[in-house]
Amino acid sequence: MPVSAVRLTKLHCIATIVIALVLSSCSTTDFAALQVPDETEATARVTSPWPSHAGPGSARFTDVALISKENVQRLKPAWTFRTGDANEIFQNTPILASGLLVVCSPFNKVSALDPLTGAQVWTYDPEIARVRYPNLANCRALAQWSDSEAATQLEPIGQTVNACVNRLFMATNDARLISLDGLTGMVCAEFGSGGEIDLKAGVGQLSWAQEYQVSSPPAVVGDVVVVGSAVADNQRIDAPSGVVRGYDVRSGKLVWAFDLAPPDFDYATGLVSEAGYALGTPNVWSGFAVDQPRDMVFLPTGNPAPDYARNPGPDMAHYGSSVVALRGSTGELIWHFKTVERDFWDFDVPSIPSLVDLQLAGRSVPALIQSTKMGFIFLLNRETGEPVIEVERREVLRFGPLKDQLSPTQPFPPAAFQVSRRYEKGRSPMGLCSSMEEESQVGEIYTPITEQWTIGLPSNMGATNWGGVAVDAQRGLIALHSNNLAYRTKLLDKSNAPSQLLETMGDVDRPIAERRAAYEAYRASFEIGDDVELGVQAGADYAMARHVAFDPYLGLVPCGGFPLGEVMVIDINEQRQQWRRPHGNFPAKVFSIGSPQNGGPLLTTTGVFFLGSLFESKLFAYDVDNGELLWQHALPAPGNATPMSYAVKDDEGNAKQFVVIAAGGDTRSPLSASSDYIVAFAID
Repeated sequence: MPVSAVRLTKLHCIATIVIALVLSSCSTTDFAALQVPDETEATARVTSPWPSHAGPGSARFTDVALISKENVQRLKPAWTFRTGDANEIFQNTPILASGLLVVCSPFNKVSALDPLTGAQVWTYDPEIARVRYPNLANCRALAQWSDSEAATQLEPIGQTVNACVNRLFMATNDARLISLDGLTGMVCAEFGSGGEIDLKAGVGQLSWAQEYQVSSPPAVVGDVVVVGSAVADNQRIDAPSGVVRGYDVRSGKLVWAFDLAPPDFDYATGLVSEAGYALGTPNVWSGFAVDQPRDMVFLPTGNPAPDYARNPGPDMAHYGSSVVALRGSTGELIWHFKTVERDFWDFDVPSIPSLVDLQLAGRSVPALIQSTKMGFIFLLNRETGEPVIEVERREVLRFGPLKDQLSPTQPFPPAAFQVSRRYEKGRSPMGLCSSMEEESQVGEIYTPITEQWTIGLPSNMGATNWGGVAVDAQRGLIALHSNNLAYRTKLLDKSNAPSQLLETMGDVDRPIAERRAAYEAYRASFEIGDDVELGVQAGADYAMARHVAFDPYLGLVPCGGFPLGEVMVIDINEQRQQWRRPHGNFPAKVFSIGSPQNGGPLLTTTGVFFLGSLFESKLFAYDVDNGELLWQHALPAPGNATPMSYAVKDDEGNAKQFVVIAAGGDTRSPLSASSDYIVAFAID
């Protein structure tokens, strides 16, 4: 499941330590004044596509060659746009649709911009509740579809005969799927009920309104729009269903539903929703990759609920922490590949996989490249799910109260495709974490979580997270960022905890204030610190506690040592890490401790590797061949988002390449200010 919303409350002190040491009413478009570009003309101006969140093939790669290593120093801000809708995080990656640059804010406000100037063409606001969502309010991107059966030429604005020929689809934090006209922002009223579908219907009773949300984009396969969900972490074994559903793009009619329960699940006796979907199943919170010619959609799956203890009941982990391939038109299962067996570490698959054709051993292979929180990168044949780079099954440790539920082996890719550092005792400055290390388990990856604290690196935050990797298929290179932030986790025995408080928390008919008070009292019974996250895990024998591993004395120094984040490039054919280095300059002019980053990289065909930062308000550009820092430029706030790139012709017909990033920060790090900027860079 997604990274927890618990604030990294002490990261801001690192610098000190280092230095010292309704539908129509929802649309705000003024159609009387709207200057809607001719679609054919607007589309023709754009000379390169960026059709979805992760770009063509979800490779986070552009073949536009106007920005190069030689001229990247000339990049300067070309325009900025503000959504007017800042929140705790801003992780959006714009897409190009109908010749417009389409942006969505954390609270799902959509803006369509002129890709050359950044001028707003239209905006749409679904007016979702401005409240705190379990996985934070977020909108990473929209999806798009064009009607091949409709006339290519739109009628003049104001006529509706060809309205919604080009559609946008947005899944909202309050779990609606909305269809908009890509050229005007008007709601496509014939889709679902008045232009939207209630995704909460059928997934089970919610404990509170925001327990079930959608924070990542849907995907379109043929004439089917596919949508997943994000469910509040570690709350209960009967969590809302993680079912993935496909809807007709025109009518919104349900075409198929893929229930991620195990094949032998007994629907007669198991926990199911009112629609008959299994409860507590894995979900798909990070988004989808699509192979249109093959009619395939790929699902990177989360964990069954809850993450760290799932007894009693059936084993729901069959499709958990996996890549699942479905037939896009029917939802039929084609194959699935498990990245983790019986995941009790919150190592769910966090990123949209990259779909590229690679030259391996003298033949072209339709590959799928999947990065993971463990820092493992798996390369699979996307037609069959079979590894195209060796995967070894290794024995791992099994002990503790969950011993019987743990798998004796786990899959490991070759060393070159293992990118995370491992935790090493004694790496904290001045040995400040030595006492914490003595009272904690510190072992290899897949060390079991027990009633004793376990320090983990990689952690549930991941080596790579939702931003994924960038792939240059022609050169056979993978560019990525890896986090090195350790967490401590343990199980909490609930046998002595007041069970009546748990009952109060789970009673949906009680006032929310009363349920919140019960939670605080329940939390207090475990005597854990204020900076420790508690996962109640109702229905399981154990609750869960975890926190970022800082030293126990000052509470300021990360126990895993530095760097906290690295950038690197892997040569696929040679199976070697070509280079790696700390990411960023923080704190300036002292030395680089490296910055964590959840947003992904952007790689260009000219060998320039762009990446934002969680700690610094900068966009960086590296040389993909040797890791040299080629360029950096200030942003209004940290860019914890995945950049994108495109080229568009100006009024004189000259093509100009842009690199665009959301600069909105991420308040889980107090170093990161919250803002609402979209910044576009171009050669001056």
